[in-house]
Amino acid sequence: MIKFKKKSIVAIALSLCMALSMCGCDKKKESSSSGSGISMEEFLSALDDATTTEETTEDITTEDEPTTETVQVDPSSPEALEEQQVFDEWLWESFEESVTSDTISLHYTLAHPENYGVTPPEVTYGETDLSEEAIAEDLAESQTTLDEMSAFDYDLLTKDQQFTYDIIYNYIYTDLGFYDNIYLYEPFAYTSGLHSNLPITLSEYTFYDKGDVDDYLKLLELTPDYFQVWLDFEHEKSNRGFFMNVNSANEVIRQCSEYIAVPEENLLIVTFNDRIGDVEGLTEEEIVAYKQANYDAVMNYIIPTYENVITTFESLQKTGKNDLGLCYLDGGKEYYEYLIATKVGTDKTPEEIIAALDEAIEEVMSDYSVVAMSNYDAYLEYFEEENLYEELDLRDTIDFFHEATMDKFPEIPAINYTVQPVHESLEDIVSPAFYMTPPMDDYENNSIYTNIGDGDTSALWSTLAHEGVPGHMYQFVYFLSNDPEPIRTVLSFNGYQEGWATYVEMMSFDYYDGYTHDCYGDFEKINNKLNLLVSARIEIGVNYEGWTLEDTENYLSENGFNSSIAQDVMDYVVAEPANYQMYCMGWLEFEELKDKAMDALGDDFNEKDFHKVILDAGPCQFYLLEEKVDAYIESVN
Repeated sequence: MIKFKKKSIVAIALSLCMALSMCGCDKKKESSSSGSGISMEEFLSALDDATTTEETTEDITTEDEPTTETVQVDPSSPEALEEQQVFDEWLWESFEESVTSDTISLHYTLAHPENYGVTPPEVTYGETDLSEEAIAEDLAESQTTLDEMSAFDYDLLTKDQQFTYDIIYNYIYTDLGFYDNIYLYEPFAYTSGLHSNLPITLSEYTFYDKGDVDDYLKLLELTPDYFQVWLDFEHEKSNRGFFMNVNSANEVIRQCSEYIAVPEENLLIVTFNDRIGDVEGLTEEEIVAYKQANYDAVMNYIIPTYENVITTFESLQKTGKNDLGLCYLDGGKEYYEYLIATKVGTDKTPEEIIAALDEAIEEVMSDYSVVAMSNYDAYLEYFEEENLYEELDLRDTIDFFHEATMDKFPEIPAINYTVQPVHESLEDIVSPAFYMTPPMDDYENNSIYTNIGDGDTSALWSTLAHEGVPGHMYQFVYFLSNDPEPIRTVLSFNGYQEGWATYVEMMSFDYYDGYTHDCYGDFEKINNKLNLLVSARIEIGVNYEGWTLEDTENYLSENGFNSSIAQDVMDYVVAEPANYQMYCMGWLEFEELKDKAMDALGDDFNEKDFHKVILDAGPCQFYLLEEKVDAYIESVN
C-alpha cells in the first residue's frame, strides 16, 4: 500500500506545499541515462497487463472452446457488496497511512483527526531518505500498490468507486515516470520550493489546542535536519551535473536573505504572537512562555536553516552546467513529458500542446484585431491610461463575484474567510496572491493572502476571482462540502485546480463595469490571455524544443511582443518548468470540454449544469474528466 504523501523524494517537499494554492496518463517511460542508477525496466515490464483503467468485462472460457461472452454483474449482489466494502477499507487505510506519514500533511488535511479515529504520529516532517536504495524501494512500493489495485474486481465496484480507482491508478502510474530522472527534480525552485513555502505553511499552522502549539514548536526544532537532507541532495545534483544555473541559485539566495533580513521581526515570530492568545485554556504565564519558546526556536533553528541554505547555494552556484531548458540535460525531454503529465493531468503530448498553444494565440490575436479596430479610439486610450481600475474593497469584490456568477455555478454552503496581506518579509518571495486550502473537516474557514506591498488594490480584480469566488476558494469548498472520498483530498491535481481558477478568472472581465469604455474589459481579457499563452509557449519552447535566449527574443519580436522581457521570462521558465502549463493548459482543457459540450448539445446546453458536472467530479486527470462530460452529454441527448 502506498503513502500518497510518500516518504521518499517524489512528494516530501510537496507535502509542505499541499496546503497552498499559490496564484496534481498512463504512458510508460523508457529507462534513461541520467546517471541516477535507477532502472525501471524490471518494474515496468510487469505493467503490460495492467496499464488500462477502462471498465472491463469478464471472459468465461472452457477447456474446449474460448469465448468472449460478457457477464453482467449485479452491483447489489453479495459478491459485489463484499468487494465494494473491501475496496472502501483499502481506500481508508491508504488515506490514513498517507496523512499520518508526517505532521504537516495530517494537520492540513484533518483539523480534528480524533473524530476520524486517526492517531497522530510522533511529530515529524516525514521519513526522508534519498539514498538510491530507498528510492528503489519506493518505486517497488508503487508497483506493489498497482498490483494490489489490479487484484480488485473492477466490474464489481460502484461507478463512483470505479472513478476513484481510475484516478488513483493513473496517479500512481504517472508518478513512475519520475524515477528515471530523479536528479532533475528541484526542491528549491523559485515559487514552489521549500524555502519559499515553509514560512507560509508554518505561519498558517492552526492552533486548535495546546497540543498543536507543542507540535509546531517541535517542527521548528526539526527544520535544520529536514532541510539538510535536501541540501545534501543539492550537492549530489551538483556532483552529477544537474545543479541549477547561476541566475536561479542567486534568486534562491536573494529570497532566503530577504526572509531573514530582520530576524527579530521574522514572520514566524510575528504571526505566532498574534495567534497564541487565541488558544483556549492557556494562562497568561503560559502565553508568555510560549512566545519566548517560539522566539528562541526561530532564532536557533529557522534563521540558521536559511543561513545554511544561503551558504550552500553560494558554494554551489557556479557548478551548474546548463543555462538553458530541461531538454539540454540528460533525460530532460523525458522528464518534461513527466512534468506535463503530472502537473497538468493531460494525456496530450508536448507536440499537441504546442499546436494547441499556437492555435489559441492566433485566435486571441485575431480577436484583438477585431476589438481594437472596432474601438480604435478606446484602444489608443487604453494604452495611455495609468489606472484602468478603481480601488477595490477586497471582501466586497469577492462577495460581488459570488452574487454575480451564481447563475453559472452551483451554490456552496455559507463560509467564513479572511483576506489579508502577506508579511513584509515574504513580499519579494511569494505570488501576488494565494489561497490556503482548508482541512477537509474545517472547510467553512478560509484564508486568502494578497501581496501588493504598499501598492493599491486596483489591479486585483481578476486575481480575486482566481483565488476567491468562483476560483480556488469556491472550488475547494464545493468539493469538500460534497463529502469526497478522503483519499482524494491528499492527491494533487494542479492542472485541474489552477486551470479552473484561470478559466473563471477570464470570466471576471465580463463583470467589471468601472471602465471608461466598455471594451476595456475586452482588452484586459485579451491581454491576460495573451500574457499567459505566450508565457506558456515560451516555456515549452525553452524546456522541450530547446529555445535559446535569441530564439525567445525573436519569437517575441516577430509576433509583436516586447522582446526586452525575454531574459526575465527565460529565467523563470528554466527555474519552474511546466508551471505555466498548469494554468494555461488547465484553462484550455476546460475550454475544450465546454466547447465539446456546447457543440454536442446546441440549444440544450446549460452552463450551470456543465459546471456542476465538472465540479462534482472534483480534481482529477482531464482525460478522466472528459468521460464525465461525455456521460453528461449522453444524458441530455
